[in-house]
Parts: sequence; structure tokens; C-alpha cells
Amino acid sequence: MAIKRYRSILLLALLLGSNALSAQTTLSDSISSQLKAGVKGFQDRYHSPGLVLIVVHKGTVIFSEASGYADLEKKVPASVDTKYQIQSITKLFTATLAMNLWEKGIIKLDGDVGKFVPEYRITDIEGKPGKTTFLELATHSSGLPRNSQADVGFAKQADTWMLTNREMASIKAPSMDGFLKSLRLAKREYPEYELKPQDSRQYSNMGYALLGLGLGRAAKTSYQEAVLTRICGPLHLNNTGFGTVSDQDKVLATGYSYSNEAQKFIKTPDYDANAMAPAGGIYSTATDLAKFISAQFNTENGVLSEKSIRMMQSLGIGWQRSYPYVKHEGAMLGARTEIVIHPKLELGWAVLTNVTDFDFNRINEYVSSLILPLFAEQPVTDPNQYVGTYSLVGGADSIKLYLKDGKLYSTYLADVLPLQPLIFSGNNSLKSSGLNGHEVNYNFLTDKNSKISVLNLSQLMWIKQ
Repeated sequence: MAIKRYRSILLLALLLGSNALSAQTTLSDSISSQLKAGVKGFQDRYHSPGLVLIVVHKGTVIFSEASGYADLEKKVPASVDTKYQIQSITKLFTATLAMNLWEKGIIKLDGDVGKFVPEYRITDIEGKPGKTTFLELATHSSGLPRNSQADVGFAKQADTWMLTNREMASIKAPSMDGFLKSLRLAKREYPEYELKPQDSRQYSNMGYALLGLGLGRAAKTSYQEAVLTRICGPLHLNNTGFGTVSDQDKVLATGYSYSNEAQKFIKTPDYDANAMAPAGGIYSTATDLAKFISAQFNTENGVLSEKSIRMMQSLGIGWQRSYPYVKHEGAMLGARTEIVIHPKLELGWAVLTNVTDFDFNRINEYVSSLILPLFAEQPVTDPNQYVGTYSLVGGADSIKLYLKDGKLYSTYLADVLPLQPLIFSGNNSLKSSGLNGHEVNYNFLTDKNSKISVLNLSQLMWIKQ
């Protein structure tokens, strides 16, 4: 198989290459201990055989911990290098591939996916034909249903197992042939670009399977090989690949569900992703997901430009927006994973489990309460940092902020306003009381070094010289 041949050739090159992450640093003993206790606590709370947490700041792993087992029967301990199904986190890789091909001019985001997938014939509920763009698919705004009619077998298998826990070797997503046939009968369930709250969307596995198929054909290769060569290779994701079932080339964490009635773990059936690989067919490790997180904060790897990274975060391309975070969860019988990043603080983490049910909200709140205060942007309170000349963009005007008797003053409208000191009115904000009840507000922005760089004053941009 071409992909296996590629991976065997690539592996040596990757092992010789440098990792994207720098050496791990340590947190304070107190925070590290609390995070370790949290990992164990949430593992027990949600009856997960194993749980792995890894936290990244910029290019550095600042915390990692694994608790429990990747395989209960064989007593294989979970670790940061255990391979887990990441399920729908695969969609982040698919969306990244879309942006990579867009940057290279291979696709247009507003281009019709039907150009590359002529089997796709979309109509609305009333039977009116239309087209679907790559951007609609990548942002879950195409109006397509969650799954295609070809998924009926998968749905029945999954429901049967959940209802009966009857022994079942595997649950299978549709074959490529079945999926292609379903595309000829596709109908929109919702209007295109339906207005939704910021943190929700009309989620579509079918849409992402179609997206991946179109991207692979546009790149004149398979979807899988495009991801491996364009994303996994440059990011040195040595233990990330396609396949949701263990085989001689890879051993994945064994999946379980916990029965409250029987108070025991039940092994879940294998899941064959088949045609749904672009929606949920990748396996990875905590170590590799840390590298993927790090890639969201830099462009040195050559996968995406900073503009494309920010577009994905801002427009919800792949990511689910939950300000100030973006995130994505993966879920299947016996597998729950999540990746969370805080773009502004260049901070993120991944949680990997091998259990069917797990509430990520609580562990995310716990992690953020301990980690965010360490990296949250601090307001500039030293008056000296505000002193200087601020020029209007284009240089047509300028104002000065200066210190007198330890207090800040401004030359803005000095011929109109009485001489009075500016006062702090919020984070990186100053104000003067002005006249007739009208205040003059100074709002400052900082650069990456937390230095005052820009002033917003009277709806105009002034740059500190």
C-alpha cells in the first residue's frame, strides 16, 4: 500500500529531524501536584481505564501525566506515547489540509467541491439543486445532515451495542463505494450558513468525509497520503497515522465502557472508519498532539502561514470557537479525546481517554484555573511605560504623554482641556474627566513583549515611537 511505503521511508527522516517542541520544563511543585491529583481524580470520577493530560506553552511541554491503563486485561499502563483514537479531532487535520491546499493555490475556499467529486449531487428539501463550497464544509455551515444515509448500518450497530452490550467484533462506517452512492442522493437538512450561536454549528461528519475526499482528489493523491506528507511529516508527528483498529503496525489503547449497573468495565467493539476517515480516522499520542498544538502558535514548520492559522481560529474552520478558547472533541465507543488552545496566550492542552463517556468541561475548568494565571497578560501599571510620543498612522499628527510629579499628563487638546493628570480606568486604559461630563479615554495595546505599542484614542490609531 502506497501510504505504508511512504510511512516506512519517512520514518527514518523524521527520527533524524528535530522535534517541534523544546525540552520539557517544570511547573511549581504545588501546581504540578494539583494537576497530577486532578488527572487521577478525573480518571476515577469518570471511570476511565486510562487518562493522559499534556499541557503546552508555545513550543514547550510544561506538564504531562498519564494515569491508569491503556489495556486493563494486559495491565499495559497508559503513557504520553500510548496511541489513542482521536476520532473527530481528525477534522482539525482535515481542515488544516484544506488551508494548506488553499495557500498553495490548489483549491479555492469558495470553490465547488463538486468539481472534484462529481458523484456529489446536492439538493435542498424541496429538491432544488445547488453546490457546496470547501469553506462551507470546513465550517460545518453547508446544511448537510450529521451523517449520510450510508451510515444507517453504522447507526444500527452502535445503537444495538449501546442497548444490549451484545458481543460484537466491530462497528463499521460506510465503505467508500457506499458513501459515493449516498452522495448522489444528498439533501440539505438545514439552510446554508444558518445563523447559530458562536460556540455551535450544524455539525456534519458527512460534510467532512466529503471535504477530505475532495481535498485528496484536488491534490492528485489520496486524502490520507496528503495529510501524512503535508502535515504529519513537517510537524514530525512520528506516532500519528490512519487506522482506528490495532494491527501488527500499531497498537492502540483498548476501548471500554463502564457499566454502572454491573459496576465493571466492558470492552467496546472495534470501529472501522472506512470512508469516514477524514471525519474520524486518525490515531495519535499525547506527545504528537503537543506538537500539533505548538504548531498553532508558530509558522516555522511551513504547514500554514500565520494568517491561515488565525483564519481557522477566528472563522471556526475546523475549530469550535468558545472564546477565549478554540477546541475540538473526539468521541466514539471506547474513545474520548479533546484538544483545547488559548490562541492569545499561546497555551493549550490535550486530554486522551479510552472510555465511552467523559465530561471534559470539568477537567478543562480545573486545568485552566491552575495554568491560566501563570500566563495571563498582566496590565501595565508602571506610568513610565506609557511615557512617549504617539504618532497618528501616516504621521499627520502626534501627541505626547509625560510625567510630572509622578503623574501622567497628555498634550492631546491641551488648548481646550484644563491641565489635569490622567487616571487609570482599567487594564491598560487611562482617562481624563474632560468638560461637560465628557471623558477622553486612552486605550493601549501591548506587543508580544508586553510593552505599550499602540494607542486607540478618539477612534484613531496612534503608534508609540
